[in-house]
Amino acid sequence: MKEYVTLSDTPTVAEIVIEKSRFIAAAVRVDSAEEAQRFVEERRKKFGDATHNCYAYAVGDKAKFSDDGEPQGTAGLPIYECIKQNGLDRVCVVVTRYFGGVKLGAGGLVRAYGGICAEALRNAPRLKMTDCTRAQIVTEYSFLKQLRNALQPYAVEEAVTFDYKVTLLYLFPTVLSNTIADIVSENTLGKGVFEVKERLLYYFEHK
Repeated sequence: MKEYVTLSDTPTVAEIVIEKSRFIAAAVRVDSAEEAQRFVEERRKKFGDATHNCYAYAVGDKAKFSDDGEPQGTAGLPIYECIKQNGLDRVCVVVTRYFGGVKLGAGGLVRAYGGICAEALRNAPRLKMTDCTRAQIVTEYSFLKQLRNALQPYAVEEAVTFDYKVTLLYLFPTVLSNTIADIVSENTLGKGVFEVKERLLYYFEHK
């Protein structure tokens, strides 16, 4: 599974005024190109009276950017380059502009769109999608406390079922699979049952 860094579900907004033009950037995580387009349409609807609503998104091997009437290459591409330079994936950024009457020139527009995008991304909470494993562990009651204590630094306990034995469900980075299996064996005198249920990408806060 390919790990990547993305943003949170809640859009992060940044705003700046340059030569009387107002630029508003909104950056958010998207899981598909269709979701990115829906976010673009939401921003266009919200700022329907704006001069431009330029955007870019990167979703795996799918990417798209638009100048939305600005001179070619001065808006959408700088936004896209900013996303990639930040090492982000599954991200869409929309920059709304209200023209203030002063032309900025091609270079000024590139700096304005790229700059406000960078500001939004700088303030956005980041999440790392990590290759994880979800596993079931079955143990006797007598080993439960010490097993939980041993696993706590390495894995997240998601569920527990009490029956004639205890069944636990844990989530942890896949690279720790052997470590987790060893902990189970060592803390149950080899009597615990460790069974992998699935592998998945899971969000962890990334700084």
